[in-house]
Amino acid sequence: MSSPNIRQKSPVPRVSPSGGGHLARQPSLTAASAASRVDDSTSTISLRRLNCTVFGVLGLIAFIYTTVVLCVIVPWLSYSVPGVLNLGFLTIDTGIALYCFLLCVVLDPGSVPVDYSPDPEANTVLQVKRKSGEARFCQKCGRHKPPRAHHCRVCRRCVLRMDHHCPWINNCVGHANYKAFMLFLIYITAAAVHALGLLCGHALYWMRMHAENRQHSIRTGPGGTAVGTSAEASLHRSLVWAIMQTVCTGISLPLTIGLVMLLIWNLHLALHNKTTIEFHEGVTAKIQANKAGTSYKHPYDLGLCGNLHAICGDSLATWFVPTRAAAEGDGLSYPSGWHVEFGRSAQGLLREPLGL
Repeated sequence: MSSPNIRQKSPVPRVSPSGGGHLARQPSLTAASAASRVDDSTSTISLRRLNCTVFGVLGLIAFIYTTVVLCVIVPWLSYSVPGVLNLGFLTIDTGIALYCFLLCVVLDPGSVPVDYSPDPEANTVLQVKRKSGEARFCQKCGRHKPPRAHHCRVCRRCVLRMDHHCPWINNCVGHANYKAFMLFLIYITAAAVHALGLLCGHALYWMRMHAENRQHSIRTGPGGTAVGTSAEASLHRSLVWAIMQTVCTGISLPLTIGLVMLLIWNLHLALHNKTTIEFHEGVTAKIQANKAGTSYKHPYDLGLCGNLHAICGDSLATWFVPTRAAAEGDGLSYPSGWHVEFGRSAQGLLREPLGL
């Protein structure tokens, strides 16, 4: 297997034609860097990112949850076993999703320590510029860039293991908040699918009841009592609840479809230990590698189990538990799948695309 010396937008491992794998080297964290990393802790809480967009997302989640509970679960299922179970599961999913969302907003995704510098003698992987072979350096920040770190034009700094900048959380998704972001997608998608199912089920129930007896409206409003068509006040209240359900369904349908697609996409990336940036860079790398008659392999793909452990941690019991703890590692170096393929004694360089 060989990897081409081509121009692309992703770090491509280089392997000698003889088949001996050459694994790249990554910078180690010196004592001074470790001290500065405490100051630039990736678990730093920042409330400055709470803007109108963030509050808008929180308000939308609250509106959908409140409408489903007051207009669907309480009047339709009441306090029966199905009603209690639906209320419980929806509340748990929504609550965890909100907590994960806030973690994504307030947690620092990870910044490069001020005095960080790559150590070429360390037994780790080092990303270098393709043209000069020098260590990656950000001209805007005036700092060396660790592997997988990229400069965010919105945040105006380099972010460790940058996936993308998300306007909905007003923050970058990076090393320290990537797990919280994935858990948010999982729980908010589960809550959205559940809410949409209840809204559609209640709509079908209402149409069936309306067809059976035009003299009565459906049981509606908090309390679940039958409302006669002769009571104008009750009809007005019923109309308000019906409008809320209609608006909520109209919002939930496209939102749920979008969330499901986004979750599937991000699960695909996570299972291959790729960031969004690395995926787009890898597309170009594969095309150019195919033209050169060689192959390309993502350098940080550790296999299914290895990728999940790298993102979620070693403890299976905490995989679906949102915490403020950062991801495994220091964010300055990452294990490579080339260790698995060629052995840990393999050495070499990960080349950065030209112009970066």
